[in-house]
Amino acid sequence: MRKFLNFFKSKWFIGITGFLAIAALIWYIGPLIAVAGQTPLSSDLGRVFTIMTVGGAYGLTQLIYYINTLRTNRNMLADLAGQAGGQAGALAGGTSGGAQAAAREEQIRAQQRKKEEDAASAEEISTLKEGLDEALTTLKKARLSNKSGRGQYLYQLPWYIIIGPPGSGKTTALINSGLRFPLGAGKVRGVGGTRNCDWWFTDEAVMLDTAGRYTTQDSHEEVDRAAWRGFLDLLKKHRRRRPINGAFIAISLSDLIQQSEEERAAQALAIKQRIQELHEHFGIRFPIYVLFTKTDLIAGFIEFFNDLGQEERAQVWGMTLPMDDPTDPEGVVEHFSAEFELLEKRLNERLVERLQYERDPQRRDLIYTFPQQFGSLRQVADRFLKEVFRPNRYEERVLLRGVYFTSGTQEGTPIDRLMSSLASTFGLNRQTLSTFSGKGRSYFITRLLRDVIFPEAEIAGANLKVERWRAWIQRGAYAAALLITVIAAALWLTSYARNEMYIQAVEKQRLVVEKEIAALSPDQSDPAATLPLLNAARAIPGGYDDRDAGTPWLMGFGLYQGNKLGGEAILIYERLLIRAFLPRIVLLMENRLRQNTNNPGYLYNTLAVYLMMDDPERFDAKTVKDWMEQDWQTNLPRNFTREQREQLTAHLDALLAQAPLESPIALDSVLIQNTRNLLNQVPLSQRVYQRLQSYRGPEVPPEVGLTVAAGPDAPRVFNRKSEKPMNSGVPGLYTYRGYYDFFLKDSPKLVGQLSGESWILGSALQISTDPADQQRLVDEICRLYLGDFYQQWQGLLADVQIKPFNDLNTALEILQVLSAPASPLRTLIETVVRETAL
Repeated sequence: MRKFLNFFKSKWFIGITGFLAIAALIWYIGPLIAVAGQTPLSSDLGRVFTIMTVGGAYGLTQLIYYINTLRTNRNMLADLAGQAGGQAGALAGGTSGGAQAAAREEQIRAQQRKKEEDAASAEEISTLKEGLDEALTTLKKARLSNKSGRGQYLYQLPWYIIIGPPGSGKTTALINSGLRFPLGAGKVRGVGGTRNCDWWFTDEAVMLDTAGRYTTQDSHEEVDRAAWRGFLDLLKKHRRRRPINGAFIAISLSDLIQQSEEERAAQALAIKQRIQELHEHFGIRFPIYVLFTKTDLIAGFIEFFNDLGQEERAQVWGMTLPMDDPTDPEGVVEHFSAEFELLEKRLNERLVERLQYERDPQRRDLIYTFPQQFGSLRQVADRFLKEVFRPNRYEERVLLRGVYFTSGTQEGTPIDRLMSSLASTFGLNRQTLSTFSGKGRSYFITRLLRDVIFPEAEIAGANLKVERWRAWIQRGAYAAALLITVIAAALWLTSYARNEMYIQAVEKQRLVVEKEIAALSPDQSDPAATLPLLNAARAIPGGYDDRDAGTPWLMGFGLYQGNKLGGEAILIYERLLIRAFLPRIVLLMENRLRQNTNNPGYLYNTLAVYLMMDDPERFDAKTVKDWMEQDWQTNLPRNFTREQREQLTAHLDALLAQAPLESPIALDSVLIQNTRNLLNQVPLSQRVYQRLQSYRGPEVPPEVGLTVAAGPDAPRVFNRKSEKPMNSGVPGLYTYRGYYDFFLKDSPKLVGQLSGESWILGSALQISTDPADQQRLVDEICRLYLGDFYQQWQGLLADVQIKPFNDLNTALEILQVLSAPASPLRTLIETVVRETAL
């Protein structure tokens, strides 16, 4: 799967795909391009020639790049080998001069020492050459694979140099790093120590493992210095812009612990000098990673981390520091102490878990003291790092990127700093810990290199801004031109494909609409029967549901078909609302008029809405919607979901948005007359009162249930004879607020409105305009209201009874609640008095 994905990421696939996209753009869009009224790409021959020209230019560019890459790689390898041999010859030739016969004996001895040192230096560089020659034959034709699987030549890989004192574990860390070495492990001279320099060629980087004496230069100073500088010259020949991508400083924790202050200071100074020499020799600024190796020699390390699996041992243990701020006088090394405390805290958090699963007492002791052992290193490590990396005005600021703790293998005797300190203080014999005898395993190396350090290979050389800026401008220009072309072609192709899919989706939905039209029977008078049809018509892509969506940007660029098809889809939906939905609403009203002859109030309201369907001047969308929603709330089947109800309401809103409406079918005049005759038999006061009863506006207070009237403890002491719910009770119309805030205010208004609604009941409606007659009508309505008011509260009180005393405990509980300060009985009486005091 990875190789399959890498194929699509390869340079050749991207290049060929881009060329095909440009070719398609030229072939299909070219004829539409006019220059001064001329269309140079209108002919097939012109387009073929243009495509061939673009393809030839692209192929030539790739060929030149390939030849230059191959030549650069070969030259670098040849010159690296020749450079080593040339330097060895030069150093050997420089020692051929003899001593003057008349020189003093001391001068002769000095010259002899110089000859021996020069010969040793020549031998050093010759040895470096031999070590490199072992890899040249394989590398001349090799292309190493990086993390993504792409091939890279040697000079294209990042190069890292590893320096550190002798015995600091540099080579051991690399051997156990988990990296893949195409030349095999036999090319590495092993754990016994690096004599000169080992060249490690991995798939992801070139690692240059230098001899520890190159760092300290404390055995044969002139020999080591000359070999060190010759080694740096080898790197710089063909990697002038970036000889190395970073440097590792390997420091053995065991050595650091056991050294005296003077020895640590000398080692820090030597490392600092080597870093400055790298800066001066290469002329670049590169990241430096400090590896504290041999962490396993801290007492308890092996026992503490023994439970980690291979994947867990591959993780990173250390700190990646922020990028160096040139304005900070202390440098990023100041962050080390705080970051070290976080590592120590993490060890303490893991301590309980490790102790819980360890049964051996001696190992438990080592595990318990390990965080303290580790914490005791903070001051030593912090002082050492500050001596090496604290910036000063006389030297180049170094880019310290991170400090990490590793263990390549487990050899040697662990050091117990805590017991050693106690033994020194109290004059006790030091306890010697046993040497690890198991199979060595690497800790905290693999992911450090692959996931932390190698991805930062481009940090090096940050000071070459001008050269890199010019290169990026050129690359950016090429990339921008290609990108614009590819994006334009991709956008047009995407727009074309999406519009094609859109047309197909519209056609598919049109077939669904036709199917639903055929399935809708003319005998189905319920508006809900049209729901599948209306849903299908509303869901046509680009139609009514998408009317406010605008043009999708991936479907534009002159190809969008939604304005044409979407407009037609909206018209189809609106026509179906008028021709299928509205007639069934009218038929529903007719059925309700026939089914409710014994409900004058409902008949009156329904007749008013029904007559609006044929009277655009009196049509009121809000009245129609209120009537429909009330009808659906009462009469829709129980299996009708909330979603279906919301869909019906949405279709009703879409229909009423076309108001005023006029029914496409004629109203039933006989039904209208019969309904009017029934309504005219009802006294006028009764009709007005029934309209007040059926009103559901916000002015009407909520219902006063028994739990409201008697309080939340009412169910504990009361029950209802009728077995009605405890939260039901007196309608809000028959309360104190209902009387004063609604009834007294709205009943005179309704009486005044009736004179303007003669169109509902016809000419039989005779309402006097005399104020005295209208007041008598209001008084009659009030008499009806007060009668029902009394009946409502009387019925509630008659329906309430105290629960029976089934046993002594129940009786005590009920009496206790009734006698409490917030007694439900008392609360009920107070509510009745308050609500009935009109």
